[in-house]
Amino acid sequence: MSFLLIIGFIIADVYASVQMGKTVGGWMLLLWFVMAFFVGRSIMRTAAKDITPQLQAAQTGANLEPNKQFFAAIFQSLAGILLILPSVLTDVVAVLLLLPPIQKMLQGGLQKAFAARGNKFVMMGGFGQAGQSPFGGQNPFQYKKSPFEQGDVFEGEATDVTPTSNARITDNRHKE
Repeated sequence: MSFLLIIGFIIADVYASVQMGKTVGGWMLLLWFVMAFFVGRSIMRTAAKDITPQLQAAQTGANLEPNKQFFAAIFQSLAGILLILPSVLTDVVAVLLLLPPIQKMLQGGLQKAFAARGNKFVMMGGFGQAGQSPFGGQNPFQYKKSPFEQGDVFEGEATDVTPTSNARITDNRHKE
């Protein structure tokens, strides 16, 4: 069902962008997309300054305590991503996400999601605890000793192989 909603949104977005281009002109629509890109990038930079320290602390195992400022920064960063995408409907959704009443309305659902998952939200892939691989088994990013550092001994033989002939390999297929 969500796949159909995404496809429907993309079709509606393309249709709205074409109609907007016919209304205001292609160059003005292109100017709009370029300006929205730079505004979205700027919004994302300011939102990242608020989000990054809390997420880094949560990666090290500290409890993530989301507050109003944290949720506002999440909505701002999502709005920045939507503004970067060159389309009309995503820009409208981004502007709606920047409005405080919409943020308050969506904040309740986001708080419930954080309460249900806790710090697992920010772990790699959202699975497991800090230091665990989401794919099961040991964490592939932890330092592992080589077999030689562990004291294991590998026995084997080595033989020197030198070519015995200096003969050239020729291709006789092309001779007539």
